[in-house]
Amino acid sequence: MKSMEQVFATNKIVPVVVINDVEAAVPLAQTLLAAGINNMEITLRTPNALEIIRKVSKEVPEMMVGAGTILTPENFEAAKKAGSEYIISPGLTSELLENAKLHAQEVRFIPGICTPSQAMDAANAGFNYVKFFPAEPYNAYNVIKALASPFPHIKFCPTGGVTVDNMKKYLELPNIFAVGLSSIVEAKLIAAHDFNEIRRRCDEAVAIVNNTLNLK
Repeated sequence: MKSMEQVFATNKIVPVVVINDVEAAVPLAQTLLAAGINNMEITLRTPNALEIIRKVSKEVPEMMVGAGTILTPENFEAAKKAGSEYIISPGLTSELLENAKLHAQEVRFIPGICTPSQAMDAANAGFNYVKFFPAEPYNAYNVIKALASPFPHIKFCPTGGVTVDNMKKYLELPNIFAVGLSSIVEAKLIAAHDFNEIRRRCDEAVAIVNNTLNLK
């Protein structure tokens, strides 16, 4: 299993996907890959989310499939069984952390935090890559910038209100490993099978990453 450093060395975008249309799953994954994005966070917010995780994992093996909105150990186990290669929660609990530690050699876990104490809890449990949620409502840019000094070993993925219009400022911080974007895979575009517009938005986001970090 690749380390978190290897996974996000050049791939700095985590598309946050809300999808219920099973037939749209593979075309969406292929659209993301074509734009240079090789991972997707499929949130457990729809009845078909686990089926979609299974389908993409099986039919689009080049795509690293993650599961989001993981709230309980039961959610974690179901997402892992469906084929998720990484699991993201909007927050953290001691139960989730303990469960994730049991499976640390099988699946990557990115807990959600928004305070220094939560960052410490995650790191003390062995998870130095964390999601900062909700980013914009919690003034994430200034908070993450301030946390770089006391927590140089922790890397953040701000999510929640992060868009192509404000992602550049986050990418310029030294302790960011990725940004979570939902606007590039907007649910209404997926429902309409408007993969051309999704591709356009993904290309725009990837260009911002490349221009900001000089990635090629």
